[in-house]
Amino acid sequence: MKRDLYLVIDIGGTKILLVLFDEDGNIIGRKKLRTPEKPLPEVLVNFILDSVSEMEHELQTVFLNSIKAVGICFAGFVEFRQKIVHQAPNLGWQEPVPFADLLEKKLKCPVIIENDASAAVLGEVYYGAARGHHDVIYITLSTGIGGGLFLNGQLYRGSSGFAGEIGHTKLFGKDRICSCGGENCLETWASGSGIAKSASELWEPGDLNYEEFTTANVFAEAAAGNQPAELIVKEAIKAVGIGLSNLLNILNPSCLVIGGGIINAHPELLAELDIIIRCKAIRPVVEISSLKVLQAELGADSGIWGIYALLKGQD
Repeated sequence: MKRDLYLVIDIGGTKILLVLFDEDGNIIGRKKLRTPEKPLPEVLVNFILDSVSEMEHELQTVFLNSIKAVGICFAGFVEFRQKIVHQAPNLGWQEPVPFADLLEKKLKCPVIIENDASAAVLGEVYYGAARGHHDVIYITLSTGIGGGLFLNGQLYRGSSGFAGEIGHTKLFGKDRICSCGGENCLETWASGSGIAKSASELWEPGDLNYEEFTTANVFAEAAAGNQPAELIVKEAIKAVGIGLSNLLNILNPSCLVIGGGIINAHPELLAELDIIIRCKAIRPVVEISSLKVLQAELGADSGIWGIYALLKGQD
């Protein structure tokens, strides 16, 4: 008997991950690729089609005709119901793109799209750290800063799908333009790219034996006792803690899940954020509500599992 398959695609600014599921949630195959540099939508569609063909070859099976649905998560501003990516700065997209429709025409099966952090909160609720919670905030600390909201037992997208964008709350620092078009967003100062930017403004290339400054370099310098690097990291974490405290005061969740590349590489920051939150948020939010602050259990696959949940109707 033919079994239904589900293809999930996580499209980020630097990598694309394809994961093939069967109807029971078993992973049949996965393929990771480097994202083409600022691809046009049509170029990305063809890239995905080629990647599916490569995946079929690697698995030595033709599965495209067995795919019941495809789900995609983007780091960007996504309108789930209209299937439109309004902005994906990491891909160089500043105008609306009907990406799901473009891919549906090629694959001949239903395609859904979702913001990556919104997908991640679903993944952690149904399969990860937030199981059993009905009011959850997910925050990703990575190249950018994103947020997903699961409120009253369901994913909260807002009126058009743009809710949860904590990375674009303001004002943090001064005189720094954000890729969203605004200024001094939390993301511009406290994300991985923001931390690297702060270092590049403090030192010249080569000053610390680095050709370019990356988040990893700054954390390495901080760990080695470089005081300016320590201050950059400290201020970034403080800014994230304050931003989260504001969000907790507004939404009063029972669980805050923190994921992303920075927290995966430096899990000790979770305790620091917990301390800041419990100092800055109002006492009822963190004490009476018995707030749990947890690291994402699914790591980089949170969004993948969240999209699978959507494809299976768990929304």
